[in-house]
Amino acid sequence: MMGTIAEYPVESAAVSRTGSPAVTLATAVCRFEDLLGATAADRLLEDAYAAQLEHMAAERGRAAQMPERWESPERVLRAPALAEAVRSLSAVVQDMLGVAAPSGRMGYQFVMRNHQPAEGRESGPTFRACVDPKGGENGRAVSFVYTLHRRPREFTGGGLRIFDTTVRDGHPACADSFRDIRPDHDTLTFFPASAWHRFQWVSCPSGRLMDSHFSFEGWLA
Repeated sequence: MMGTIAEYPVESAAVSRTGSPAVTLATAVCRFEDLLGATAADRLLEDAYAAQLEHMAAERGRAAQMPERWESPERVLRAPALAEAVRSLSAVVQDMLGVAAPSGRMGYQFVMRNHQPAEGRESGPTFRACVDPKGGENGRAVSFVYTLHRRPREFTGGGLRIFDTTVRDGHPACADSFRDIRPDHDTLTFFPASAWHRFQWVSCPSGRLMDSHFSFEGWLA
């Protein structure tokens, strides 16, 4: 298991909307490649694929059209090997990111993406994991994304874009600068839950479910 981290210095060359210098804080990212190893990662992909087929059939019927995006909560699809790996890395990741997740709580969901981007829809929405849909703080401290796909990769897109943070009107805001993370198989990426991020839309010419972009997307609190 190999891990790398990239941290960027604070930049102050930008100009805010009020004309005064704006501070941009680069988002720290911690990335681990070959996390579970080829055999375990391929087994998890097969298990996730089978669980998704079964759940989609029960939810939509076997003749239903495949959705562009589908997600399964942890209670439907569990990944104990991945959860164990995340917990084993939790302490060092918190130190490297400079973010504390003191409660030890963890959650995740399994997500499939397989859509053809329409004009003007090349990326999904930008959001922060520390904020719930109603805008309230939820206590999440660290986000993580674990990516799986068939090899060779049969789709394009699917990258994770993590934005830096700036200040607007006295409050943290999404900066124009960002870092793109490749959707590599068996790769786990951690970043602060307060960071704005989004996923690039996936283009999968075959349209087959097994050729989709798969990910476990979770958090530590």
